[in-house]
Amino acid sequence: MKTKEYITLNQSEVKELLKDKNIKILDVRTEEEYLEKFLENSLNIPLHELEERMTELEKDKTYITFCRSGVRSKAAASILLEKGIEKVYNSEEGILTWK
Repeated sequence: MKTKEYITLNQSEVKELLKDKNIKILDVRTEEEYLEKFLENSLNIPLHELEERMTELEKDKTYITFCRSGVRSKAAASILLEKGIEKVYNSEEGILTWK
């Protein structure tokens, strides 16, 4: 049986995917980082709180994980898959490079 995997996207691929309003952005930076700069309509759940806050996510939705530089978002994408969310993307570029 093949292990589920997330798909990593570059910034232009993320922007294209976000045209679909059903896709959710999950920003896993700290609240302080999030308040400095964030993407519209994103949900902020810091990575260290993600497992305990999984009930806030809808398992049938598609998520793009996002962080500051792309490291924490990879860990978050893996957690989402482990917890039963099937459609997961990771932004390889974090908010620092977002235009």
